[in-house]
Amino acid sequence: MKTQVFLPSALALAVSVALVGCGGGGSVEKAPNVTVPPVVNPGDGNGSDNNGGNGSDNNGGVTYNPADYDVATPDTSANKVKIGVLDSGVENNAHLAHSVESVLRYIEDYQSGTLTITDLTNAGIDVQDIDPNKHGTMVAQIIAAKYAGNTPAKDGLASDIAKLYGVTVTDNANVFGTTSAFYQAALDLNEKHGVKLFNGSFGGHYKDNPSFTAKLTQYAVQLANGGSLVVMATGNDGLSQPSTESLLPKGDAAAEKGWLAVTGVDATGKALYRDNGLGANACGEAARWCLAGDYVVGPIVSPSKGNLVMFAGTSAATPQVTSAAALVWSAFPWMTNDQVRQTLLTNADYINDGSGLNKLYNETFGWGKLDIDGSKLGPQSFLSIFGENFDANVTSNLSVFANDINGDAGLVKSGLGTLALTGDSTYLGSTVINNGKLQVTGSIKSDVEVNPQGVLSGKGIVGAVANNGTVSTLDGRLTVNGDYVQAANAKLQYSLHNHLTVNGEAVLDGALEVSAKNRELVTKGEHLVVDATTVAGSFNSTTSTSAFLSVKDTIIADNQVKVDVDFANAATSGTKFGGISDASGLLTNKLMDKANEQALNGQSTALTSYVAGLQQASTQAQAQAVLNSNSGALFAETPSVLLRNDSLVNAQIAQRTRQVTKQGQSGLWVSAGYMETANDAKGWDKVDSEIFSTTIGADVNVSENVAVGAFVTDYKEDSGFDASNGSSETEMLSFGLYGKFTNPDLYYVTATAQYGLGDTKFTRQVTNIADTETSTAETDLDKFGVYAELGQEIAKGKAALTPYVGVSHNQVSMDALKETSDLGVSVDDLTAKETKAHVGFRADYKLTSDLNVGGYTEYAYAFDRKLPTVYLASNVSSDVAVGYQAPSFEKDFLMYGLSFNYQTAGQNWNLFGDVAGNAMNADDFQVQLGLKYAF
Repeated sequence: MKTQVFLPSALALAVSVALVGCGGGGSVEKAPNVTVPPVVNPGDGNGSDNNGGNGSDNNGGVTYNPADYDVATPDTSANKVKIGVLDSGVENNAHLAHSVESVLRYIEDYQSGTLTITDLTNAGIDVQDIDPNKHGTMVAQIIAAKYAGNTPAKDGLASDIAKLYGVTVTDNANVFGTTSAFYQAALDLNEKHGVKLFNGSFGGHYKDNPSFTAKLTQYAVQLANGGSLVVMATGNDGLSQPSTESLLPKGDAAAEKGWLAVTGVDATGKALYRDNGLGANACGEAARWCLAGDYVVGPIVSPSKGNLVMFAGTSAATPQVTSAAALVWSAFPWMTNDQVRQTLLTNADYINDGSGLNKLYNETFGWGKLDIDGSKLGPQSFLSIFGENFDANVTSNLSVFANDINGDAGLVKSGLGTLALTGDSTYLGSTVINNGKLQVTGSIKSDVEVNPQGVLSGKGIVGAVANNGTVSTLDGRLTVNGDYVQAANAKLQYSLHNHLTVNGEAVLDGALEVSAKNRELVTKGEHLVVDATTVAGSFNSTTSTSAFLSVKDTIIADNQVKVDVDFANAATSGTKFGGISDASGLLTNKLMDKANEQALNGQSTALTSYVAGLQQASTQAQAQAVLNSNSGALFAETPSVLLRNDSLVNAQIAQRTRQVTKQGQSGLWVSAGYMETANDAKGWDKVDSEIFSTTIGADVNVSENVAVGAFVTDYKEDSGFDASNGSSETEMLSFGLYGKFTNPDLYYVTATAQYGLGDTKFTRQVTNIADTETSTAETDLDKFGVYAELGQEIAKGKAALTPYVGVSHNQVSMDALKETSDLGVSVDDLTAKETKAHVGFRADYKLTSDLNVGGYTEYAYAFDRKLPTVYLASNVSSDVAVGYQAPSFEKDFLMYGLSFNYQTAGQNWNLFGDVAGNAMNADDFQVQLGLKYAF
């Protein structure tokens, strides 16, 4: 593909108005002055473009590494920037399809002042850009093009973040549009679409039409006051003064904050582009808001011919600056139009035009050559020419100024976000932090005033500090070159191992807040807080933000301030007292003591890292999460939960046994049961369980008074443990025997025995605050239960009342287990058992010859319960173990229920069921339904 040089020229169009071309053009002598949609010359490349375009510390072996506190520049590529391309329109072609949002035509009736808007977004590309050589599209490609395949064409400078809004102000090549239409279009785009950045690769000279210039100036002020930044070409006439559009802030200074003018330099970067006396107009009287780009740009793909071309003129230089502004606004979306402008101007590389070096700008090149890479790092200077101070209103998240910032002004930090200064800055003004955080990782010579809602932090160096808010060492060891004065309402936020160095007098008052946030283990003993030339005063309060650390004392001696740190009692650090916290507190205290010993011996182990994570717990809720993790409570509670649930199942089995033997017939039967239970013990988990059981059985009458049977039960139980943030799934297969002896008119005796085998799977979240992960465990278990009942049925007509007493014994055993997570625990074998006494009565009424309905109530109490001692070890250090008593849940229940028993006319089928609740626990509920076939 052949590369050609395209030099934009004026398209000689005729209305009774004068010509204005790309980046400015010929003089205008008649009114009303208007702008011609700029074009590129499709010639042979020989034409010209004249219309264009440290102190001591008990550190437990911790080594301070400043690099750990470096600040990485955040990825802001998701911050897209809307750009209005005020030109001949923009093709939504293959190179720009990813970025073109809208293409609009604005036709102004200059006499009536009306503006007609037509949406061309979905029109053909020939309509979207009316210039035969696609000037506006070429400008847009410098900003945002992406070229597919292996091509030397250069992608747009802001191709990843630009969203383009193309504008044309004429509908054919024989009619001019007005500059005023372009600016009205910009105002419309700003209002309706939030577009704030505009590229104007056009311009003219309106010396003889002051009223038109005044009108343009009004629009410029409106755009600037609305937060827009307009980037204008100086023109290509080789003049010492730029286009009228570039000079609009001269008419009203209020426009300057939203205005930039762009001239073009040659390949040397040291001179304005010239060709036979023509070329880039100088900045002239626009020098205060002017800078230079490359006059010749490329290669880019010509949208009209498809070949590679070099695009020349200030029309090509201007979109370079517009792209740079977009990149700055993407990196710092909180910046104002003026601050984006300042960032570009102060980063420009000054070019001496012979008028002197000790200047900010000159009338030839303005501030100098555009520096895109430097601009993306933030301002290079804070200058009083732009105002007293640079107000960084970082509204959220993190922004990084990485330049070495100079200048005669200062910095005001506002907004709730964080601003990091990573360079070595020498600006002369003061630094004031009103809101949010200023994090200094480099250095500033400026004195710093921290106001009540402000935070100063970082590993760097600052001047004298007046702290009326918060100074923090959480982001590294901060050095103050000068005095440090802390007011009574202020706070020093001290991260253990990160002391504050004051090369001057430290005047102390207010609060000291001690925290452990750097993931290094804090050992017991004295830790350096402030190392100063002299110390006066003292902190009026000292607190620890770590739930597992306490501050015993504050010591001031030898111009140093130290704190004496101890470990807090873990058992009382959380939100719960007793139960889980007592059990876990024993283990956690032992872990912390062992880690302290290892750290003092210079060891770095998994345990020291683990305890360092614990020390980051800043709230009681976080501490409780650690205690819940370390207690292994759900493992200790499971046998007790299964034991109580099995006791309730006994009542269900006893009711079922009565139902299947009620008719006195041998047969096969099946039943399904569902149960919900809630178990709670003070200081432990609230355990909610769902139990599903399916049973098949058979019984036979071995005599008139004796029936015996057997059954098999598939038992599934799902439980949730609230404090432990975990769950369990139990599956068991149980085998049982039952029998009934009836002595008519006197009494009956029933007995049931069952034995079950199965397994339980546990899942829970474990944490050491720094890390949280899912941990699982699986173990085998078995259970054994017997129940005996003695009662007598007292019948009267269709009704019967049966009082009874009973006794039961249940035992649950669970094998040892170890969790999969290193943050978890290991537990030894556990066995829980109890013996209960039961007393109750059943009432029946024969509703029909086939249907009996009834009700029952039963009270049971565990008069003998033996729960295991839980031997618990931490996976992070298996030789640290404790033992504690498993929790005891409710010992008694008072069941009440309704039942029915239906036998078909042929007496072969027997349908039965019951539903019951617990008067002592409204969350307990059970229901079962069964069917028996008699043979």
